[in-house]
Amino acid sequence: MNLSPERYWGSTMARSADSQLTPADAWENLRGKSALDLDKIFELVIILLSHEGNLAVSGSNAYRKGGSAMKKGPFGLSSVFIFGLFIFGSAFAAEFPTKPVNMLIGYPAGGSTDLSTRALTTEASKILKQPVICSNQVGASGTLVLGRVKGEKPDGYTIFNAPTANFCRIPHLQPVPYDPLKDFTFIMQYGLYQYGLVVRSDSPWNTFEEFIDYAKKNPNKIKYATSGLGTGQHLAMEYLSLKLGIQWSHVPFPGGIQAVTALLGAHVQAVSQVTEWKEHVVAGKLRLLVVWTSQRMKAFPAVPTLMEKGYPFAVHSGLSFMGPAGMPKSVVEKLQNAFRQAMDSNIFQDVMDKFDMPPAYLDSEALTKLIHKDYQETGELIKSLGIGLYKKQ
Repeated sequence: MNLSPERYWGSTMARSADSQLTPADAWENLRGKSALDLDKIFELVIILLSHEGNLAVSGSNAYRKGGSAMKKGPFGLSSVFIFGLFIFGSAFAAEFPTKPVNMLIGYPAGGSTDLSTRALTTEASKILKQPVICSNQVGASGTLVLGRVKGEKPDGYTIFNAPTANFCRIPHLQPVPYDPLKDFTFIMQYGLYQYGLVVRSDSPWNTFEEFIDYAKKNPNKIKYATSGLGTGQHLAMEYLSLKLGIQWSHVPFPGGIQAVTALLGAHVQAVSQVTEWKEHVVAGKLRLLVVWTSQRMKAFPAVPTLMEKGYPFAVHSGLSFMGPAGMPKSVVEKLQNAFRQAMDSNIFQDVMDKFDMPPAYLDSEALTKLIHKDYQETGELIKSLGIGLYKKQ
């Protein structure tokens, strides 16, 4: 499109000056446009200036006379550009997204976080009419991506997936390169993780009690794997260690798939992890001893929770999308609504069923309140346990 002054400041001013349109009429012409209409924008600018500043332009002399005519009114040439920038900004904001959106995933490919994110972005791309491109940024128990995104431009084109635990729990357990409550915009939550403790089916432990009894009597004989230091599944094992005086060894991996693979290969004796182990339990290769969440799992209703075993402890963490702090409300709403619609798709439902993770939607406002609340409550719990940053020297 040619944006020369001859075309737009000339012909548009001439048309607008000769027009009998009022500012209200011009605004109605612009409203509801799904695409950026430069003619209508300039028409509105000139008509407003004509009415408010007695702009005297007419016919084909509009562009040539515009400079001196504008000086007669109270607005002047600078006002045209200021007002034009305002209109342009509004038009572009309404058009989000005009290019692909980058979705960063803090865990390896093939796991529950990765696959659920890709299912949602596939469907959301259709709704947004722009590709949502996923890439894995793995490291530091899923927190590497947070440090990467916090300095990005808050325009909605770089967002990421992270468990709510990365904001509520991990900052109390280890130093992190971000402020969990100030550096991010919380867009939406779409589901809940499920956690449990599993062992190989050929192990001697058929129940949680048998496993705990062995660990007590055999210090440092048990090695267990998780997807990282400071995760909810790691905290559950730390809780039992402190509560029962157990000595066992933690082996962190970059993701849950790697942790489960280590157990299948007999490199560790147990895995405390999100449900990447589910298909192997169903196949009879692994055995689920206890569930860390507050309710039993739909796929394994006979397996008790840790709370049912008499321990007042449960792990909670949501699958959520976030972006840098300061994202415009209109952009946040566009993204959260697209992802909410994508939750109704079969591809998303299938992935959530695969990992037995219940869909659970929270909009931006509700998710923000939840994270602030959980940050305070989880901090108090970790402090009472004397672990992480509150560990007594």
